[in-house]
Amino acid sequence: MARLGIVWRLGLILLAALIVVQLVTTGVYLWRRERASENGLFSPLADQVTAMVTLVDDAPAERRPLLLRAFNSPELEVTVEAAPDAAEGRAMPAMERMIRDALPAMPAPRQVSVQLIAGERGALHRPRLLSRFVDGRVVASIGLAGGGFLIAETNGELMPRLFGLQPGFFAGIFGLLVAILTIAFFTWEARPIRRLSKAVQAFGRDATPKPEREAGAAEVRVLIRAFNEMQQRLAGLIANRAFVLGAMAHDLRTYLTRLRLRAEFIADEGEKAAWVRNLDAMQQLVEDTLTFAKVSFGADRAARTDLARLARREIEERAALGADVRGTLPSAPVMVAGSETALARALANLVDNAVKYGGSAEITLTVEKGRALLAIEDRGPGLPADLRHLLAQPFQQGDQARTRGAGGGAGLGLAIAREIASGLGGELQLGDRPGGGARLVLALPLAGD
Repeated sequence: MARLGIVWRLGLILLAALIVVQLVTTGVYLWRRERASENGLFSPLADQVTAMVTLVDDAPAERRPLLLRAFNSPELEVTVEAAPDAAEGRAMPAMERMIRDALPAMPAPRQVSVQLIAGERGALHRPRLLSRFVDGRVVASIGLAGGGFLIAETNGELMPRLFGLQPGFFAGIFGLLVAILTIAFFTWEARPIRRLSKAVQAFGRDATPKPEREAGAAEVRVLIRAFNEMQQRLAGLIANRAFVLGAMAHDLRTYLTRLRLRAEFIADEGEKAAWVRNLDAMQQLVEDTLTFAKVSFGADRAARTDLARLARREIEERAALGADVRGTLPSAPVMVAGSETALARALANLVDNAVKYGGSAEITLTVEKGRALLAIEDRGPGLPADLRHLLAQPFQQGDQARTRGAGGGAGLGLAIAREIASGLGGELQLGDRPGGGARLVLALPLAGD
């Protein structure tokens, strides 16, 4: 129930209420009719025919015409014949058995025949089954104790006579059909709201504006228009942020290059080394800022990358440089959406973080529930639980003293990895490694066909 939308919730509530009302109404009617009937037969026609046969059996021959006058009505024609007509309809064995069991026993088996005969109009204008119950008639022939047969033929109200269902029952069925039709129209009217809900979720994963078509009621159109305008404003803010960061980083890179050239002419080797070290750190900061500005603006979801091959290459390159980086990777390709350049940068940042603070990195790649889970674990001090919500934010670090001691950067590595994952519809998960250390998982959706 928790996963059902508002349309289904309201529809089920309305449907359940109508069903309960219909069941209670039908139950009360059948209970009252059963109490009013001496025999308590389910079918009013069977009950009535049984009573008439019993009266005719017990009445003298001269009294039968008077009884027949009492039995007959515009809706029911009752006669006593020497023999019944040849069967021309469909037998109703359940009603025959019901009448036979309710009648007094006779020395010889009593002949009982109940035929359902389709009407001529119904045979032409309605399906066969429907025509029998709407335009049809029932002819019951029951053998009498003194000889002959009582013939009872219905001329109207077939359904109430057969099943005891009054017109109110069918009015309820009609109301139920109207309710279902109402739910269908309500579902149609709620389509713009459902589309808007999906558009909001999609924009939360990918900040690329995708205007939603305005449709539905006036209030819904206003809401969709406001959402479309909000998309444009937010996309503009993100673009402006990326542009400002990119422009600043580009200009800073130019000046850093000039300073690096000047630092080469410093005579004191110690002073020169300090200058070069600081300029390299600033250069790395600028490069990280440029990268963050690019990945914040959007992700290439159309590209496809084999994450297993990418992780295998990262392990080989790190091992060639003497780093303690190992992995457990599947032999089959694991294709995910995203460009190889962006994913390689995200993986490199996570491995750098593990090697820097844990001294080693263990890479594991698995597939679970339509997602590729690339886990990077280290054996360092782990991630502060109370600061994890800040670790993947730009320029945030969990332990400033440890970062300075380890020669850390500006805190953009995890932020870049998180932005890349988010832009591709995934996420960056921060946790603890069993046995101690940190566990960072890059969760990415598998690429579709």
